[in-house]
Amino acid sequence: MLRELLSGVLAGTLSGILPGIHVNTLGAFLATSGIGGNLLLFSMGLTHTFLDAVPSAFLGVPDEGTALGILPAHKLVLRGRAMEVVRIALWASFLAVLMVILISPIYPALASAYTPEIGRAVVCFLALFLILTERGLKKLHAALVFLLSGLLGFLAFRLPLKQLYYHLFTGLFGLPVLVTAIVDGTGGLSEGEGEIRMSLKRFIGFSLLGTLLGMMASLIPTFTASQAALIGSFLSRDERSFLTVVFSVNTANFLFSFVNFMETGRMRNGIVALMDPVGGHFLPYYALAAVFVSLLVLSYGEPLAVIILKVLAHVPYRLLNGAVVAVLLLLSMYFDGFLGLLVLTGGAMIGLLAMTLGVKRTNCMGVLMLQIIIG
Repeated sequence: MLRELLSGVLAGTLSGILPGIHVNTLGAFLATSGIGGNLLLFSMGLTHTFLDAVPSAFLGVPDEGTALGILPAHKLVLRGRAMEVVRIALWASFLAVLMVILISPIYPALASAYTPEIGRAVVCFLALFLILTERGLKKLHAALVFLLSGLLGFLAFRLPLKQLYYHLFTGLFGLPVLVTAIVDGTGGLSEGEGEIRMSLKRFIGFSLLGTLLGMMASLIPTFTASQAALIGSFLSRDERSFLTVVFSVNTANFLFSFVNFMETGRMRNGIVALMDPVGGHFLPYYALAAVFVSLLVLSYGEPLAVIILKVLAHVPYRLLNGAVVAVLLLLSMYFDGFLGLLVLTGGAMIGLLAMTLGVKRTNCMGVLMLQIIIG
């Protein structure tokens, strides 16, 4: 049991800190290699949610759960607050674990009450709110970005792609940040002070908000962690509160998806889909495992991030971003060849268009939302 837990933590650490390597990809590789087990996959997925802030913040490489957090995190990193981003990620995730454990007894009743009509209504409202909150002519620009990203998603989901989300989210949210950094040629990575510049009350409050939104994402099919975080973006008005929501959503969504699977058999997460079905009476044991894994990752998360930062700080910033872009393009080719690269490029063009037009890149979430609205 301990060996499984520690092996999962190691695998989740690797997928968390390595750019472009999603935990679902690594989990599928391990499963096909005969390495697995529910406990290993559980600890691996949970560890990943604590540490995937590192490539997102330091390098601008997203996965689905942290896509919307790239720009706020990147802004703090460029202000010399890199370790604060890491600390927000670690402690927001830890609070989410504790809150999920407290809320999970009422979760089965909520899961059974869900209907597809509820999910569609939520997404329709969110799309309208997203566009109409832009000012003046920017409403039309936001609608254009929303529709273009929605069309990209509509087409991409009909292509035979192995790593669809990698191409979409890296293109829409990752590459524009990296390309802009290369063109500007400014900035750099420094460790900075790690103190979280938020009151404890606000930090706990926004972590609770993220946990509840993560629960919503685990209930509604195709309603992702990033879409849940999108709701949080309307309630959190600064980088730190928004990042607290994003990282809490990410962890809570994984854990609630696991509870959903245990209680109902529904699969709302790629890692969970690799697990063997077991009864809900095992949940207390997994709650203990979650606390153990969380405390373990908290103990080494910050020192590991410091080591990574010190290594990256010795590389010229423009060269570093250029190297990351090259790696992302190569990974896209490796995963899905020319088709993957085509989707990645299309996403990058839409992401850059949003930045050029001066509208929030959260409008790029049309890539998933439009399909839900259309049905």
